[in-house]
Amino acid sequence: MSKLMPAARLLVPAVALVALLAATAAAGSQGEGRIVFRGYLDPAKTTGAVSTIAPDGTKRVQLTHPPRGTIDTEPDWSADGSRIAFERQVPCPAGGPRDGLNNTCDLVYTMKSDGTGVKQLVECGFDAGASFPGNCVGVDHPGWSPDGSKLAFQYNLVDPRYTDSLDLSAGIWIVDADGTDAHQVTQRTPGRFWDFGPQWSPDGAKLAFFRRDLKADREAIYTVAATGAGESRVTPAALNAANPNWSPDGRWILFSAEAGDGSANLYKIHPDGTGLTNLTKERASGFHYLSASFAPGGRVIVTARTPGTGPERAADLVVMNADGSNARPITRTRLWESGADWGRAGG
Repeated sequence: MSKLMPAARLLVPAVALVALLAATAAAGSQGEGRIVFRGYLDPAKTTGAVSTIAPDGTKRVQLTHPPRGTIDTEPDWSADGSRIAFERQVPCPAGGPRDGLNNTCDLVYTMKSDGTGVKQLVECGFDAGASFPGNCVGVDHPGWSPDGSKLAFQYNLVDPRYTDSLDLSAGIWIVDADGTDAHQVTQRTPGRFWDFGPQWSPDGAKLAFFRRDLKADREAIYTVAATGAGESRVTPAALNAANPNWSPDGRWILFSAEAGDGSANLYKIHPDGTGLTNLTKERASGFHYLSASFAPGGRVIVTARTPGTGPERAADLVVMNADGSNARPITRTRLWESGADWGRAGG
């Protein structure tokens, strides 16, 4: 027995060291960068601002200060953490002097990571009877290219050829970061679909986006080359998948999905459609998960879920391991916070 004791004494520190290293790695992965998100400023969700927060829930900073009734949403970090793109929704009744989609006139802006230097990305005339770009009735869902030179976004253009799409071409476009050289990538022929939420692959070769089939009232994740070639559906049509986000190594696409049983979970899938995995495994009566983003290191995810804190049970931001384990809220307010993107910007 005494001969085994020295080995045992060595084993305990070794195990402790392994545990310490694992904990340090996890903490480092969680602590990197900052998270940008949309937070509503009132319980009724009539006004929303873009803010950032540290991954541990500290150092919250409000970057935009929209007027009452305006919602700043869908923020997206540039890869180097120096800039943020976001969508601004201004009240604008459809059919009025400025013809907004869904009663808002939506535009995309870019700004520096401290909230200064706000600049409109592309033109939009909000005039259904005008020629391009006057026939634009909304600009939505910006996403930075990996090198920061371009953005992908959704252009909503009135086009009478799209009779099965409510006379609207809702397609993915790409534009240089200075707003020049805008060109269309998807929905270049009449159809019955609307495309949303473009996100670039880490190598800059492809975009992931989600497509709504207006007749079936279902959504699925697609990929397409940045040139517009090779469009391919990734997720099963029945899954009703939305809000894609690439893993930093390009091996996975993270997304949210609302299944027919009333549940709302996070999933991941390989870009070729294999390896579909339910990360959160909640039933309809459990948490409902919203859009999500990988941390720059790829080992942690930020998302939002309901029910959250307060009488309205509004969404809270949640951080979890990339396999869906160890979910923990990092915001606990009465107000709704979601639409998070995890970037490399320093804290």
